[in-house]
Amino acid sequence: MLTPKQSRWLRKSHKWLTLFMGAQLLIWLISGLYMVIMDIDYIHGDHLVDESRLTLDASQLTISPEAILSRYPEANRLELLPTALGPVYKLRLDGKPLYLSGQDGEPLEPLNQQDAMRLAGLLHPGDLSNASSELLTESAPAEIGGRHLPLWQINLNDAFDSRLYISASSGELVAKRHDFWRLFDFMWMLHIMDYDTREDVHNPLLTGFSLLALLTALSGALLLLIAFKRGEEEPA
Repeated sequence: MLTPKQSRWLRKSHKWLTLFMGAQLLIWLISGLYMVIMDIDYIHGDHLVDESRLTLDASQLTISPEAILSRYPEANRLELLPTALGPVYKLRLDGKPLYLSGQDGEPLEPLNQQDAMRLAGLLHPGDLSNASSELLTESAPAEIGGRHLPLWQINLNDAFDSRLYISASSGELVAKRHDFWRLFDFMWMLHIMDYDTREDVHNPLLTGFSLLALLTALSGALLLLIAFKRGEEEPA
């Protein structure tokens, strides 16, 4: 059993820890609750596209990977990408990507606006009469990053600001975004306390606050144990 002085110090420490950690604990609770109750497939935007359009079908390939590599023996990487217009080969040559049609092996031409909207129409199961498009070449919104540029941003202009991002080089669907995804991303940032990249779950801030939260819980549990012990020792 702790001495009265030690008990007072423990109660005071627990009080200040609780006051200090209260806001972050509430943030963890709210952000965690949102991420748990939301359907992750909906967050990923699966309702915005017909996934059957993005299934790789080997029967659509009229040129084999071996034939592609024989044409480009200097390639150090070969991928097969599913697109709504059929499979596309992606080669890496001298650190730069090269996209080839899976049907004839010829290099793909960059998508123009008409092609981009046609692709969006094949992918999106709903009405695109109010949709608009924008070619992103220099910079992209933070929700997508710039590693896939150039991109066609297809704005569905619906109630949730839904967008499809399609590679202008390959026709590949790069990402699907909407307001519930953006809120999820914001909640994720708050939850892991990475306010920069929103990716690092091992950052010092999260580690430090997690240790403080553990101390808060342990000190509270110890105070509760002491209270029960004192109640048992009190005469009836």
